[in-house]
Amino acid sequence: MKILAIDFESTGLDPKKDKIIEVGAVLYDWNTQTPLQIVSEFVDPLMPIPEEITELTGITDQHVSAYGITESAMVEKILKMDIEASYYMAHNGNVFDRLFWNEAVAKFDDDTIAPWLDSLTDIRYPAYIKTRNLTHLAAEHGFVAPFKHRAVFDCLTMLRIASKYDINEIIARSKMPMVYVPACVSFDEKELAKARGYYWAEKPKIWYKALKEADATVEIKECGFRTAVLSGAPE
Repeated sequence: MKILAIDFESTGLDPKKDKIIEVGAVLYDWNTQTPLQIVSEFVDPLMPIPEEITELTGITDQHVSAYGITESAMVEKILKMDIEASYYMAHNGNVFDRLFWNEAVAKFDDDTIAPWLDSLTDIRYPAYIKTRNLTHLAAEHGFVAPFKHRAVFDCLTMLRIASKYDINEIIARSKMPMVYVPACVSFDEKELAKARGYYWAEKPKIWYKALKEADATVEIKECGFRTAVLSGAPE
């Protein structure tokens, strides 16, 4: 079985207005635990990179201008890898990478897109592992991620973590229903939500977390602030 690990860095969190600035993709033979093909490219967003993104990733306007490829060229590269893949895999892909990919690939007439696995929600981590931060997960699994918030290194880190688990169980879990839990917190309390892995949605302006239905009950009980359950994913 071949898995296409994918990770994007972007100018922000909104796939409708923000743009991809880096792509990492690894075509991975799960049976032999071997990377078969690796793509690592800057992508020119044709817009300035916010200062906070440069601070987070180290990627500058000069980098993407000098070394970046177009979004269309990036999509074409990934689609060539997609042909061999049974599944995509991304960490937090359900609410980030997959949404950016859908926007980027929408201009292409392609019906070969593989289903997605999300290493944040589709792996059943041991109860003692509370973190879902990729760098911290690497440490919990006995190794150090060399570069955080750089796309291809995040792909390789994710694959090494995921390889510790049964792929058939990951696939089965990916088919379980998702629910979206908003954090009912004030502006001053937002750090509480961020600390538990909640993400900001511009519409309807809430902090929320995507969870498997079975895990949502535990989160609601343990989080320490008021929550609810949304009928669908935030925009």
